Amino acid sequence: MAKILLLDFDDTDKGHLVSEKYDVELKSTGWRSGKEEPLDIPAESEIVFYQVNGQGGDGRSQLHAEVHEALGRRVEGGARIVCFIGGGEVHQLTNIIGPLERLQLQDVARADSILFNPRALFHVPFERFKPFIAKAYKLLPEAAGEGIWEKASGPEGKLEILAKSADGYPVSLLMGRGKGSILLLPSFGPKNVEIIDYILKDNLPLAAEPVAETGAGPWIEHEDYLFPDLKGLFVRKEEEKRRHEHALAEIDREIREMKAGGQDEYHKLLTAEGTDLGKAVVNALRYLDWGKTVDVNDYWKKVIRNKEEDAWLIEGDGPSVEASLRKQSLVLVLVRAGKAWATDDECALLQKFKGRRMQEFDNTRMKAVLIGNYFSATDAKARSNPFSAVQIEEAQKDGNGLLTTYELFKAIKAEKEDRITKADIRGQIRDKTGLITIDF
Repeated sequence: MAKILLLDFDDTDKGHLVSEKYDVELKSTGWRSGKEEPLDIPAESEIVFYQVNGQGGDGRSQLHAEVHEALGRRVEGGARIVCFIGGGEVHQLTNIIGPLERLQLQDVARADSILFNPRALFHVPFERFKPFIAKAYKLLPEAAGEGIWEKASGPEGKLEILAKSADGYPVSLLMGRGKGSILLLPSFGPKNVEIIDYILKDNLPLAAEPVAETGAGPWIEHEDYLFPDLKGLFVRKEEEKRRHEHALAEIDREIREMKAGGQDEYHKLLTAEGTDLGKAVVNALRYLDWGKTVDVNDYWKKVIRNKEEDAWLIEGDGPSVEASLRKQSLVLVLVRAGKAWATDDECALLQKFKGRRMQEFDNTRMKAVLIGNYFSATDAKARSNPFSAVQIEEAQKDGNGLLTTYELFKAIKAEKEDRITKADIRGQIRDKTGLITIDF
């Protein structure tokens, strides 16, 4: 049986960890599955990762109430529980991890203002994944003062505070229970599985090591009791830790800036729909340096009319858009999206709109291209061809093109890798009919 249990995670999360050679089992609580059946925690599970997102929590406060006693004994013996809290009710936690006096999931803290315990073992992943915090709850009803990172909590003894809201309320807590521990974390959304990977790869000890049989506690490691040579090593360790944390934080900052500077806009080609997708496609086509790339919505924004197509790609350097529409070669672009295949009606619009523009602009040097983000909820590499054989044949007969946003994204990526030129991409979009694939 697996030593790692994922509770209320997805198959994709399990797949990620299995690909990293971890021994993983996946189970769901009744709150998520909707089933009223016992929850069996495998005896071999050494660490349980529980994702609390609030599904089905209302009115089922006794569900799995029997779990925490048996699981608590396992924690006393050395098992660990890590909870990512993204919603739900208190009983969805306490029925699994056991009672915690005054625990609450009421007020949500601003993720960008969270303060981290600088001496906690979990400081590095917090700093690294802070931009991805999806939700952080104030877990206790009272705040901890500045510089205070421990809190008494009745029979639970001392709680280590790993992170606080800007006004001092704990949003992450660590509880030692015998030889094991329970860790409450904010939700990092899809990045929860990466936090798990970090914990497992670094073999991160979530709680302090058991007190030595001599009876000496953590105080024995205080600098007042260290000879100079050993104290120097502790100083070096802290300096290296700070240097490492600073380097990771700097790299993460550069990653965020680079994404915001362009990568995110191109990712919208693979994820967006509606207006956002239209803008992303126009942005990508402008990058390819057509003579003129015209956003039709902007061009007609002061005119009351149906905009129909989304963009015009004009060859050459005419004196104005108006003159170019009547004299230059023109590619009409329609942008569409969907969770499944392209429809016949969408593809039929190509010839319909092209005919109207030929008559309106008195220009027959035109081609229409449908650029579609179909199967938009699926990993782009796993998507099927969204166009049917009949749709492709009709587009070819009419001299029009069908292009996926993933094909456009791949072409731009290849250009940035110096494997194709912008002129080559423009030429293939302009000249190919039917299903357009970019050769590079």
